[in-house]
Amino acid sequence: MTQKATREGVREHNRRLILRSVFSGSATNRAAIAQQTGLAKPTVSDLVGELIEEGLLEEGGRGESTESGGKRPTLLHFRTGARQIIGVSIDALQVQGVLADLSGEVFARHCAELDDVQGDEALTVLQEVINGLIAQLDAPLMCISLGAPGIIQNDVVKSSPTLGWSNLHLAKHLPYDVPIYVGNNTELATRAQASFNTDNAQNLVMVLVNASIEIGIAFGKAAYHHSGDLGSLRILPESEPFNHHLGWRSIKERIESLRMTMPDTSLPDKPTYLDVRYGYQQGDWLCNMLVDELAGHLAQVFAWITALIRPDHIAMAGGVVELGDPFLDLVTRRAAELIPPDLLNAVTFSLAEDQTLSVTGTLAHALSRELGVL
Repeated sequence: MTQKATREGVREHNRRLILRSVFSGSATNRAAIAQQTGLAKPTVSDLVGELIEEGLLEEGGRGESTESGGKRPTLLHFRTGARQIIGVSIDALQVQGVLADLSGEVFARHCAELDDVQGDEALTVLQEVINGLIAQLDAPLMCISLGAPGIIQNDVVKSSPTLGWSNLHLAKHLPYDVPIYVGNNTELATRAQASFNTDNAQNLVMVLVNASIEIGIAFGKAAYHHSGDLGSLRILPESEPFNHHLGWRSIKERIESLRMTMPDTSLPDKPTYLDVRYGYQQGDWLCNMLVDELAGHLAQVFAWITALIRPDHIAMAGGVVELGDPFLDLVTRRAAELIPPDLLNAVTFSLAEDQTLSVTGTLAHALSRELGVL
């Protein structure tokens, strides 16, 4: 039994080598694949035939003959439309889902508000979004890739206080007969940011602030690691955890507390980050105090990251980015008060304003897990 599993594992590994070489365009025919991958020509021929039969590769056209002449090779092409992928990201506020082909091109989107529901109710909303995307399939579904907040290990949500999930194996709770891959939202967003949106940054840290605060790390644009949820950390044993200061639910509670002493604030009854930004720009006393507090807490996170990890770039993501560049400038100025200036001067900063980064990351995660092409 062990020997059979090993042979199947080697075969799957070799299939992925072939798919990756054709997908990237670095090898476009059987001989070139054999040369690049080091696989024997009979093995390449056998597996290419298998992949053509499954519809993942197709033949088309002739390549250039070698310098020694001979028959021109038959070209191979990766069929991006052969299968489709569903990628879904869920957080405390909403569920965002996309339907894409094997190149990552999105053909349909479906979203649903979560309104802070948790547990089985959140699972129901997640399934409704997936069903809405399945209804729009026009090719076989290869897999489903999910992103969620919290600690994710081996496709199991070990702990997600935001969603009220603990030791939840999503694949066992969702009625779909395809592989289901699960990753942390921040890790997935970091993967997408490092791959597509950040120039010249080899070591990237993303700080995502929504219902909680998490960080994702990319080293050399290749290795990805999720540090865990920082929301439960405390500066001092007797102090409140970061969630108490930076989670959106806590921020709203802080606004109501401040409103008791500053009733003349311009903030509406149900404020958003954009409302806070506008009030800050207009000199609203409550908004000024709130922004200053938020900047102080985030500055500590930026200082820790800079001192411990020494990244090239820190990107701030999540709903907090709606506070804009002036807020980011304030955070970095406050961070400069906590660590030596030379450390902070070596880092660039940006706002990751694309709110679909986690969803984009689910697609990259799926292609990597299923085909090994990214």
